[in-house]
Amino acid sequence: MTKKLLLLLCLAAQPPLHAFDLPSLTLDSLPPAAVQAPASPPARAAAPQAAASFAAYPVNGVAVAVPNIGCGNRLLAALKPGSEASAAAALRKAFGAAPSAGLEAVQPQSRAELELAAQNPGAAIVSLNPLLPPNVAALFNREPNFGGPNCFNAAFTAAGMMPADRLRHVGNPEADQMFAMYYKQVQRAELKAGDIAVLNDGDHAVYYLGGGLVFHKKSYLKQHIYRITRLEKAYEPEPYEWKPSPFDGGGYNDRPDTVRRLQGWRPTGAQYQFGPAGADEIAKAQVIAFLQENVERQAPRWAFAKEMGYFTERLLENLVDDWSAMARSPNPVLRAYYHRLESFRDQANQSIETELLSSPHAQANAYEVLKRAWLPRNGYSRELVERLLEIYGKDRALTDRTLDAIAASYEGSPLERIKAAN
Repeated sequence: MTKKLLLLLCLAAQPPLHAFDLPSLTLDSLPPAAVQAPASPPARAAAPQAAASFAAYPVNGVAVAVPNIGCGNRLLAALKPGSEASAAAALRKAFGAAPSAGLEAVQPQSRAELELAAQNPGAAIVSLNPLLPPNVAALFNREPNFGGPNCFNAAFTAAGMMPADRLRHVGNPEADQMFAMYYKQVQRAELKAGDIAVLNDGDHAVYYLGGGLVFHKKSYLKQHIYRITRLEKAYEPEPYEWKPSPFDGGGYNDRPDTVRRLQGWRPTGAQYQFGPAGADEIAKAQVIAFLQENVERQAPRWAFAKEMGYFTERLLENLVDDWSAMARSPNPVLRAYYHRLESFRDQANQSIETELLSSPHAQANAYEVLKRAWLPRNGYSRELVERLLEIYGKDRALTDRTLDAIAASYEGSPLERIKAAN
């Protein structure tokens, strides 16, 4: 989904001057007064040193400092005395912030804050976080600490469509359904704060902060953190950014790319009730909600494998296939539930991979590692099987026998064991 670009250093060569003739001059042809000692070359001003801990971008006439990875969690600006009010007004306009939102004075502590203060003696160092959406301020320059949360999750979380404390994977089908229900398309030239931009036909998504800046996460890998950058730099590598080693496998596409196509989406404020649905569809939606509650609780705790087991990943694959009719329902809420189920399947895959198979030793012994984590016998697995037995017309009293059958069929289809319960 995400790609990084190699930075190319280009030297612009000056075109050669055209040749032309000068009259022949000698010292004898000049009057004595014209002969002077050659003047000393003027002292060349030292070039300003690039900041090591932040990138600076102009936003409505204000230089906004974005701390590099590991260099601070606050968006910054250095303001000359007397410029605070005008700068705050310009930044509020750029970021679409409330009129009451103000800048926050900072006592420099992080690397970016200390360097910015050193470069601007006498200036006030201020945080722009109060002007940002709350979830952006909460996540900026932080790592989710587990695999799964991706660019679509970051964009919808920034927009307030998803909570910042329930991060998870959001697949393209779920994102497309959310856009269809809650957003309308806008052109690139019309982008404003609060819009989401989908880049290169769904390859990446960013939340548009305003003033040319975006908030995003480059991939579903836990090593990629939540960043702020310029829209046109969304694919570019950044200082101190994680780079995959040869031992990290093929889960990340590291090819260079640029923003070639952009599709803008603006929230409409639409609200949806559940809508018409049969008892069977409602029961399936309730199971998906039950799975969501557990996935969002266990994945950040690195407890997916321990509490939910490898059988959950296989069962989610079964349910995505068996419940595919929900994707064609005339009820958009049911379609949204189904596409959410697809995202949980992907989150399960990424959680199992991160928690159990991260090391070369575990990968070499994957069969035994996964077998040990196949089916935890706990309240979660029991309730899930009970709910599914009921959906498929089976007696809940068969739960223990069905769990035994699932446990005995490692890597088999848990759903087939549920359907065959008798």
